[in-house]
Amino acid sequence: MNHPDKQFIVITPARDEEAYLERVIEAIVGQTVLPAEWVIVDDGSVDQTAEIARFAATKHNWIKVYRRKNRGYRDLGAGVAEAITEGLVQVSVRDYDFIFNIDADIILGPKYFETILKKFEEDPGLGIAVGEVYERINHKILKMRAQPLGMVGALKCWRRTCFEQIGGLARGEGWDGVDCLQAMRFGWRTATFPDEELKVIHLRQCRTSVRSIFYGWMRHGRALHFAGSHPLYVLASALYHSIDRPVIFGSIFLIIGYLEAAVKKSNQFNDREFRRFLRQWQLKRLAEIIKIKCPEK
Repeated sequence: MNHPDKQFIVITPARDEEAYLERVIEAIVGQTVLPAEWVIVDDGSVDQTAEIARFAATKHNWIKVYRRKNRGYRDLGAGVAEAITEGLVQVSVRDYDFIFNIDADIILGPKYFETILKKFEEDPGLGIAVGEVYERINHKILKMRAQPLGMVGALKCWRRTCFEQIGGLARGEGWDGVDCLQAMRFGWRTATFPDEELKVIHLRQCRTSVRSIFYGWMRHGRALHFAGSHPLYVLASALYHSIDRPVIFGSIFLIIGYLEAAVKKSNQFNDREFRRFLRQWQLKRLAEIIKIKCPEK
């Protein structure tokens, strides 16, 4: 069924996702509420991703396929933000109320779109919303630990007016946190909802090699630098993640990633007012956490 009063579009960046894309297509086609348009952005795949997407488009006229040039590698930061942005250029965004990003390895429950659209209908101030992501780790399905306030890049729903006000997506590591903080800066609420209908499965088996794990933590550190995070918040983030695998070492590599980006003077999100808001928000969060853990007698 369609949702005529709340028209929405879906963008899916996909690079070498032949192992998962058919199941993702099946899950979206099976939704109780269907998007008006779904653009699958083939981000330079060298496998059968484009062919799978094109076949789906022949069966469903609301599916479109757009192909980008192959940059030669998977870019989970700026590359994903650019793919989503280019996908949006292929449609008339102004015709829709909501924009979804769904990765090509994410499986939605059948009422995902219906349920999250109701969240927006109930709260006019809600600008960005997501469900909780569960991952495959060592053959177990576990909830992804750090995913507060809608800061989940694998799936997003933006209210279009919010998306336009924040100026679209930042081109860099951590774009999926910057958009939420920009939205909060302009007075929007952002949320990760735990509803059963909004739980999704990340099909890709999380890599467990030492190299891939450490690389992931360094990306986290670089993302904190890109946003312009306060050094105290970076240290607090490292402390928070010290119990995540690999215990302690992940936090060390988070800090290494942050310091490496700072020393190299890597690009940062170029908005001074945003960085001022971000640091004030981060320090306020730290103060609230300290107060909770150390209550006044």
